[in-house]
Amino acid sequence: MIGLKKYVLLHKSEMAMLSGLIVLIEALTVYGSVLNADILNALIAHNFAQFMKNVALLLTVWLLVVLTEYIEGVYQEVVIQNIDISIRNNIAKLLIRKSYSEYNAKPYGVYESWINNDIQVINEQGLSPLFVVIQGAVGTVFAVLTLIKYHWSLALVALVLAGLIILLPKIFDKKLAEKNLKLTQGNERFVNRTQDVLSAFNLLYAFQTLHLLVDGIKESSKLIKTAYVNRSKFQIAVQVTGFMGNVVSQVILIGLSGILAFQKLVKIGTINAVGSLAGNIFNSLGNMSNFLGMIRGTRPIFAKYPLIDDQPADTDLRPHAKQLLTAPAVLQTKDLSFSYDAKKPILNHVNLTFLRNKKYLILGESGAGKSTLLKLLAGYIPGYQGQILLDGMSLTEYRPAEISRRLLYLDQSPQVLQTTVRNNLSLGAQFSDQQLIEALLKMKLIQSTDEGKDYLNLDIGESGKNFSGGQIQRLALARGLIREIPVMLIDEGTSAIDEQTAVQIEMALLKNPKLTLIMISHTPHPQTEKLFDKVIHFS
Repeated sequence: MIGLKKYVLLHKSEMAMLSGLIVLIEALTVYGSVLNADILNALIAHNFAQFMKNVALLLTVWLLVVLTEYIEGVYQEVVIQNIDISIRNNIAKLLIRKSYSEYNAKPYGVYESWINNDIQVINEQGLSPLFVVIQGAVGTVFAVLTLIKYHWSLALVALVLAGLIILLPKIFDKKLAEKNLKLTQGNERFVNRTQDVLSAFNLLYAFQTLHLLVDGIKESSKLIKTAYVNRSKFQIAVQVTGFMGNVVSQVILIGLSGILAFQKLVKIGTINAVGSLAGNIFNSLGNMSNFLGMIRGTRPIFAKYPLIDDQPADTDLRPHAKQLLTAPAVLQTKDLSFSYDAKKPILNHVNLTFLRNKKYLILGESGAGKSTLLKLLAGYIPGYQGQILLDGMSLTEYRPAEISRRLLYLDQSPQVLQTTVRNNLSLGAQFSDQQLIEALLKMKLIQSTDEGKDYLNLDIGESGKNFSGGQIQRLALARGLIREIPVMLIDEGTSAIDEQTAVQIEMALLKNPKLTLIMISHTPHPQTEKLFDKVIHFS
């Protein structure tokens, strides 16, 4: 419950309001039980006036209960959704603090499962049960206090039985927590697997093997089914234990009230009240033991993404790098080696120097390590041997945000957001429409300024479906140009653009005197290849 508690405290004012509504409902419910006893006692005493008065009061009480429960139910959903927003916000903050390699170490489906499936589990196993527990605890307190009014022994026995009902199902806590963790891990695998087969529809369609899509979803569904069934075994065990305690406790308490009535220590109508109050106590507690186990079972889920503070994402404690230096070498590699697999090195003792404002073309066969080199230079991949120097300082001495201000890495499949061209260019930064339009003109996305306003408002669509691959590549290049980042690392950045336009764009980049350009190409254009200051061949 530790993880859930932190989020509840974040919303303590809302929780206080909701708890107040629950207290009112339980107070009215217990008062209804008392009125039941008073109605029976008035009937036994043949007091018609008192009988009718109590019936009218009971009707009024239950009408108030119905109205308050409606208000409480709606407000409870509001509170749950607000807490969900806080959890998702925390997960998002946690993700943006990850490095490129840390984030990409897990499939996207895992993170989607965190903000979707895990939230559903938290709602079903944590938040909804929490409100039932609060309701049960409040109802139990009111009911026990009311039992004291009839006879102290009733309250004492009720408290002892209540303690047993709450404590007994705790024997299942450890197993339930394990099953909840396996379920959330299973959800991650399920989302990742289904995403994989669903995204491959076009491939499977082309080869008429769409049955693999059905097979993949069916196989994933069987695995997630096992996780749900295994968790249910322990949830039901907790429920059965609570139910047995509930039934036995109610019978004992009603039997005790009957004995007290035979001894004339309480009125006969007390049996009616005790039966109702016992139901309030033990129905709640029978469920409470189950719900407490469910709440405790959410701990492993919260352990995956601990609550973080509101400090900026760039919390790296390394000192800020010095201002941009004027040394000729902007990037250098010294004895650089890297391998994804120790048996097959990608780069081996590479020594390169990239001078400021010069233009470099890297050629070579696929798999030679060209793309890996650019990712290393951009600080995306750790774990290399040797040195990478940016403006004379080791890349490891820079904060990620400082590296991004000094150089930009663009791969051949740039990403876009499902929004307008304007938002995809600015990405939250402040640029005038004129600046954005000029970038579009340079990248040949529009032919004149007059087209600019309408083009900026175009919707790119989900995964950029409204734009061609070449248009998306040009948008990515425009993002870098508008920010005037001094170093650009471009991996096949014009591969999807028609040759004439690609040559024009490359010409614009090559003629920019303030730009250091390092570009990978498998199909260099003869018109631009001769304009590079140096061509580097990877083998």
